[in-house]
Amino acid sequence: MISLKEFDTVIPTDQCSRSLFTAQRDKLAKLMRNSASEAVPASGKSPEQVKRDEVLRERHIEQRLQRLIVRAKGIVSEEMLVRHQREIPVDEIPDYAVTHLLAQLGERELQLARY
Repeated sequence: MISLKEFDTVIPTDQCSRSLFTAQRDKLAKLMRNSASEAVPASGKSPEQVKRDEVLRERHIEQRLQRLIVRAKGIVSEEMLVRHQREIPVDEIPDYAVTHLLAQLGERELQLARY
């Protein structure tokens, strides 16, 4: 298991907490939901179809968020490999350790989705 001291050399400690991660993830999820709902008008659809579309959008947003988190963990793992000649498996990197990357990757993801 990786020590917190090793993480401190790669990850800014002032941007690495569970509460910051949760806040960033929630903010990103809200932005994704808003952009998805703006893109898809519900006019002329039955209530059942609207509900199905909403569930599918939610699932899609959750998958996108999980991909962003895994991508951020991969970046941290690669950075650890470069700096310490030791790769850290992605599943050993806690979610909150990638808070600063989640913000950057999320912004790029949203910009790509808009175009």
